[in-house]
Amino acid sequence: MNQEEFYGKIPEWIAQDRAKWNHITLMAYFCHKYELKNGTKFRLVRWKMDPGKGKESRDFSKLIEIFLPEKYEELSTEEKKSYKTNVIQKIYNYINWMFDYKFRSGDKSVTGTQLFLMPSMINEFERMYSSFIQKSLSKDNFGVFIDSIKRDFSDIFDNHQIDEVSDLKILERYVENYKLPLDSIEAIVVAKAKKMEII
Repeated sequence: MNQEEFYGKIPEWIAQDRAKWNHITLMAYFCHKYELKNGTKFRLVRWKMDPGKGKESRDFSKLIEIFLPEKYEELSTEEKKSYKTNVIQKIYNYINWMFDYKFRSGDKSVTGTQLFLMPSMINEFERMYSSFIQKSLSKDNFGVFIDSIKRDFSDIFDNHQIDEVSDLKILERYVENYKLPLDSIEAIVVAKAKKMEII
């Protein structure tokens, strides 16, 4: 396969479910983002007629190893599959972060795959990714909480607005200031929010 044939395959490969992606698909996605950003194809170095044997695919293979847990080899087949899928998704986000956030403007730009292996880049991304995941989990948790309140304590919405976490904090102060009994609907909802670690 020459580079032109490889580029012809990229749209088909990156359209696959990410559970089927590997280091070669990640390299293809990198090339796709590079072309979108720069208006020119990324020139792969030391091309060996096999997309899995070049420097860039080896860089993404190393990156997968970096993001996998230390005891990955000791995990069950199902656990390995789950971790691998999560790591592929994480690297997909890492590529997007690098092109769309870290180097979205200014003189500096993404010039190669080696950049993705730099500890400073990995650590900066890890901090941001962890924060993003925590916010997503918190948002999901809040959604589950609201669904349960609508199902079990829908009367509370007659007198109180609960659209976001800050509304629950106001409700918590309301319960405290008016010393509402523990069996009041407001106190029950606040207690449930605390139990689910929403507030």
